[in-house]
Amino acid sequence: MVWRGATGGMGADMMDPEQILDGLNEEQRAAAVAHGGPVLITAGPGSGKTRTVTRRIAYGVRTGAIEPHRAMALTFTSRAAGELRQRLTALGAGEVSARTFHSAALRQMRHFWSEAVGGEPARIVGDRSKILTQAIQESGVNVTRELLGQELDWIKAQGIDSSDYPATIVATQRKLIDADAEQLASAMAAYEQVKATQGIIDFADVLLLTIGILDSRSDIRESVRRQYRWFTVDEYQDVSPLQQRLLDLWLGDRGQICAVGDPAQSIYAFAGADAGLITSFPQRYPGATIISLPVTYRCAPRIVEVANRLASGITQATELRSNVASSSGSVQVLQYPSDGAEASGVADEISTLVANGDDPREMAILFRTNQQVRGISESLRSRGISYAVRGSDRFFDRAEVREAITRLRGEIRADPHLSSVDAWRAVADAMGFELVPPEGEKARLRWESLAAVAGLVPEINLGRDLTSDLDRRANDQDPPRPAGVSLLTLHAAKGLEWDTVFIIGAWDGMLPFVGAATDLARAEELRLVYVGVTRPRQRLMITWGLQGDNGRRRVSPYLDGAAPERPIVGEQFDLTEPAAALPDSRAGQQLPPARCRVCRAALVTGTERVLGRCSGCPSTADEQLVARLNKWRSLTAAAEGIPSFAVMTSATLQAIAELVPIDVLSLQRIPGMTTDRIERYSQDLLVLTSNAAPASSGD
Repeated sequence: MVWRGATGGMGADMMDPEQILDGLNEEQRAAAVAHGGPVLITAGPGSGKTRTVTRRIAYGVRTGAIEPHRAMALTFTSRAAGELRQRLTALGAGEVSARTFHSAALRQMRHFWSEAVGGEPARIVGDRSKILTQAIQESGVNVTRELLGQELDWIKAQGIDSSDYPATIVATQRKLIDADAEQLASAMAAYEQVKATQGIIDFADVLLLTIGILDSRSDIRESVRRQYRWFTVDEYQDVSPLQQRLLDLWLGDRGQICAVGDPAQSIYAFAGADAGLITSFPQRYPGATIISLPVTYRCAPRIVEVANRLASGITQATELRSNVASSSGSVQVLQYPSDGAEASGVADEISTLVANGDDPREMAILFRTNQQVRGISESLRSRGISYAVRGSDRFFDRAEVREAITRLRGEIRADPHLSSVDAWRAVADAMGFELVPPEGEKARLRWESLAAVAGLVPEINLGRDLTSDLDRRANDQDPPRPAGVSLLTLHAAKGLEWDTVFIIGAWDGMLPFVGAATDLARAEELRLVYVGVTRPRQRLMITWGLQGDNGRRRVSPYLDGAAPERPIVGEQFDLTEPAAALPDSRAGQQLPPARCRVCRAALVTGTERVLGRCSGCPSTADEQLVARLNKWRSLTAAAEGIPSFAVMTSATLQAIAELVPIDVLSLQRIPGMTTDRIERYSQDLLVLTSNAAPASSGD
């Protein structure tokens, strides 16, 4: 039967199957038409995973391979579920359910509770901090709430009881820092007793209770299986044993499952995810169709080279191919004398990029631990660079965000036709929001939240539309983009992307983290770095400080071959070429910093190193030549369909105008003139500079 009842956007119901497949590449198309049994789609970073999955579901609905009201798409965040719903609706498959594992389980638990258990469902506690504190006090154990909560979530994700925790810790080689497994097990038992006494459950209990109902009641289990037959699981590499158990109960012996994920991006073992579930999918579901999506539409070729080097050490990782213009993209590894110098150097690089016209909202600084934030945030703040620290807290649960939305609704009730600009201006005045960020950490965090909301205003005309957009975002947990450079952990960066990404602290002991003492833990650390490396579209910079509190450091082993044993302070290294390619006279030496060709002062920022002069020394460039070069860059970028900076950075273009190279050899001496750029653009550039008089070197 070909299903005709799905709802969708304009023209969606009239879309034929071939139209649904329009625009898919060969591998995506193969995945979209694969129906009739278990399917595993291994999707590399930026490979169009969501596009492929939603079109596969819509294609199945349109051809009759899937009945939409009996299909469920599962994911891990409300934001991802909201995006799936929007895309499916636009494709005419709006009757397909798109939910998180927890929301789907909660819905079934509440529906069947009176029948299976009796009475009203137990109350779910949102903030469990008081219960954790009480459990710690009653057990007399010296442990933090954070660690107890983390380990409680982990044992439930594994589907084990607190009494089995110490043995499981040993069996899985899970490392505890400054904690005793027996004491933690005692605190866990006290936590469960506190909940039982108060008659409440927590969020993690929802899956356990739903599994208990389905496991013990075959009639309810069969009812659910009649309701849902086709399952799509997004981000399958993040599935825990408990979630897999629930999925098995939903599926039964049927093979109507499509799992989508990337073994190379499994980074949540600490939270209970089991990377072995995706790598063992063919054994769990015999006869499964396995399709790989290797083409990335995000990462430039140079970045893909680095990612593939890392992926060579990851089990079942997909070797990527870039669909981005071959001439674009850059990768740098920068060593600094210390963490402080690293923070200053990164801030200087960002300052240069912003000065050259790059959008700070399209930049991110990624780090392994939250302790690395302070130094880099202070360096950014001292240079007047806007930034936002992105944490694990839910944006729409922040007090200042709730207040801003409430005040916006009040303004709209008073005047339904008020523009978004006027409505926000009234809210901003009432809440004391100004364009300049305040001093102080708490005040700064509050400002960042309001600045993110303010960023939506120019995109929306009416105030009532602004509140509607915020309501939708809150429902899907889809926060607006931060107002400046994003600062976040490598774990929090998964699923996100920017034009430029800095990965800081790339030294052995931080990457991999010193606590990664087992083979399994070190394998996850490698996957974590892979996730970070595949976040940027165009520019990747990896940095580290040579001297730490405990002495001299070594560069991260993940960068072996990227730099000499003792890299040159303040210089960059090609992560895609071995260190042996460096001249012997430079390798392993601490050379003095580059100096200004005019005043001989040390060059500090990235722009100064490219120009070969201090920012305060006068430019010798002919203004007409600068104009010709800029016009050429704009036309070239338009012709190649890439950003202007991907053709050449403003600093490199300025250096060409100042140094006026007369041949390929002199062009090669200019920083930023890579081999690829020489091959592609040297003829054009030399024609442009041929009529300009060479500038004085200043020597």
